[in-house]
Amino acid sequence: MDNHWSIYIDIEGFGARYDETMDALIPLNALMEGIYLVGSKKYYDDVNRLFAHQFGDGFVIVSCFEEKNLDRAIAISMALMRHILASGGLAKASVSEGGFSDIRNCYPQLITDNESNGCISLGAGLMTIIPVMGTALINAVGVDKRSPSGSLLTIDSNNTNRISSEFRLNEIENGLHSINWLKGEFELVKEITEESGLLIQSEADRIASLKQYISKYKLKPDWVRTTCYEQGISFQ
Repeated sequence: MDNHWSIYIDIEGFGARYDETMDALIPLNALMEGIYLVGSKKYYDDVNRLFAHQFGDGFVIVSCFEEKNLDRAIAISMALMRHILASGGLAKASVSEGGFSDIRNCYPQLITDNESNGCISLGAGLMTIIPVMGTALINAVGVDKRSPSGSLLTIDSNNTNRISSEFRLNEIENGLHSINWLKGEFELVKEITEESGLLIQSEADRIASLKQYISKYKLKPDWVRTTCYEQGISFQ
């Protein structure tokens, strides 16, 4: 099987917040915590298990098996984005599919002979390597790069027929659709959130938290406009 669904999710405004106060670690910690809780409390069995790998201020989350519809990937993304919002931050996520595998055996023998738990000594220094790679990561990052600026959940338009109609979709640029991650109470999102022990806010509180974030930070007008429009809220 070579068609895992994948989520690429990273923290919005990480660089600016890290440089100024390092409080960017708060939403990054929430993302890490959320992935751990979902993977260890909700989807921990051999069939539904998840694989997650950090890349800077983001993670790629990959399914174990191919799935006909993408509801689980969308619901996990929404649950994590809401958990991060409740922690005082915002995230951006994109969903795609592709292959994913351990590629350590493709690395030079000099590296693999000296590797231990992803680390290689460089004299008194250290090299770390990424043990996995594949089109699941490349494609999800590709969707992210094609997405407009803003706290959005996006997916290729040709995959929208694999998402339940209860999710609120909007066609945007570059052959993509955005999914409203802020509004609505969806059964699978609720199930993931409650069973994983993620932070829970009402829709009204989520909207208030987003507006508070926008008021607190100096954000580009296009970012604010796109984020608010795609989540169906007004911000003056």
